[in-house]
Amino acid sequence: MSGDFSVLPGRIIGGGEFITFEEIIEKVKGLGKITKTGGSSFRLVPHNESGRDILDFDDMYPTVYFNKDYSVDFYITGLKYEKVVEFIEKLSDVLGVPIEYADLGNEEPDPEEELKKLEKFLEEFGGGYGRGKKQDNVSSGNR
Repeated sequence: MSGDFSVLPGRIIGGGEFITFEEIIEKVKGLGKITKTGGSSFRLVPHNESGRDILDFDDMYPTVYFNKDYSVDFYITGLKYEKVVEFIEKLSDVLGVPIEYADLGNEEPDPEEELKKLEKFLEEFGGGYGRGKKQDNVSSGNR
């Protein structure tokens, strides 16, 4: 998969309610170059403008596509996950609203979430933390 464009999807929470699409465009102008793309979306290519030090380095932040439905696509090929998350946090600060994004699977799993999944699995399949429940009748294959 080398050379592919990896895209991290996300969405702007509160888009339309707490921030408009036009406000987003105005607020992100200080983060780099904005270009209109097909339809009503726009692209942000992050870089520091002269005299502004909002970003640390030009080449380590993702290009972002903002869509009219308040979804965003971060193009992350060749970027470190930590820098992508750092940029999303900066972008969220600039916008003043949170940005939800998909998990790349590179973070450690949440132990509580994993425990819930395990409990659900054991409940559905009749077991429990080393003390299996014996079932007299076994359901025929829900696979």
